[in-house]
Amino acid sequence: MDMKVLYQRRAAEFLKEIRPYLHYALQSVIMSSVAVFLLFSIAYRLFLGWVTPAFPWELLCAAVMLFPLAGGKIRTYLQDADILFLLPHERGMNQYLQAAMRKALIIQTAVVIAVWLLIWPLYAKMTASGGLQFFIILVVWLLFKWALLFGKWTELQLQEPGARRGFVLLRWILAALSAYAIFTWKLPYGILLLAVGSILYLGLLRLPNKYIVHWMLLIDWEKRHRSGVYRFLNWFIDVPQVQGKARNTRIPKAWLQLIPFRQSSSYLYMYTLIWLRSELLGITFRLTVLGIVILASLHSDWASVIAYIAFALFGALQLSDLKRYYRVHIWHRIYPLPEGLLKRSISSVRLTIHLVMLVLMSIPLWWTLSSPMWAAVLFLMSCAASWLFHRFK
Repeated sequence: MDMKVLYQRRAAEFLKEIRPYLHYALQSVIMSSVAVFLLFSIAYRLFLGWVTPAFPWELLCAAVMLFPLAGGKIRTYLQDADILFLLPHERGMNQYLQAAMRKALIIQTAVVIAVWLLIWPLYAKMTASGGLQFFIILVVWLLFKWALLFGKWTELQLQEPGARRGFVLLRWILAALSAYAIFTWKLPYGILLLAVGSILYLGLLRLPNKYIVHWMLLIDWEKRHRSGVYRFLNWFIDVPQVQGKARNTRIPKAWLQLIPFRQSSSYLYMYTLIWLRSELLGITFRLTVLGIVILASLHSDWASVIAYIAFALFGALQLSDLKRYYRVHIWHRIYPLPEGLLKRSISSVRLTIHLVMLVLMSIPLWWTLSSPMWAAVLFLMSCAASWLFHRFK
């Protein structure tokens, strides 16, 4: 059995499995990513113009580099049945596991490079460094990442759970201290500490007892990875592998009594309850609060306008997810309700919630923008765009 081919086939099968949901996810992610990129670019440019050596930039850079260095996943695509069918080939699993490590290494190396490119403008300004230092530190990051990734894989084979937890903690501490040393100390000393720490870490990994393949742990982690992917995709479209749960939010009944008790308001009542008892309530609340906090902290007109538009767009995209609930339910064809009422009611609920978001997020604009007139114009234009979006989307 060619284990490398088996790994490639399983990776392709998983991609084929999630491909129907990726289309819907990308539709929202692309629009949101463009807005986030524009907002972050402006905010980062303003930050670079404002930051001084007195700012704890070393701690900030180390915190940003910590997660791509110490984090990351290793996808093995192992399944429960492998304990029975692949266990006889345990000693020949090297090719399979090497393929998993190679894929993780490529992906995580790209992430480290991207994050270092992000941090470099700040580092170059604070240290007056040139292109040579950029490539030297990049090589150091990549070698360090490869060592930590090998350490993470070795951790997964340890027999004792206590030893595994200890080495996980050690990996994160080593990554944090080494990243901070690179940014704080002079370059040769920071690299020396990182090298010594890596050698000691890899040496300590040779001491505990290990499995050849820790089947149960690897299968369990693979299930977690798959669940994480499906939960993410479930934000955009119903995924059968994820079962949503309704929540009892203890909403006062007086709130729902604002909706008239008549036939034409049936779907208004139903989808208001759906919003209140689904994950959309928490998403909407957190997004609104985050938008208010960020808008209140900005002091640039252009940054405030872009941030307001970005959060308004995020809110509209999230609320558009309301239409997927019960969209194929058979009772919609049985209810004695006019045709077209469902679509109009969902649009009304989405629009009402989004307008409340826009009102709350516009409050800081009256103080942060240079002219209240601009705040009024931005709010009215956002309301008009919201009506068009929820009317036709």
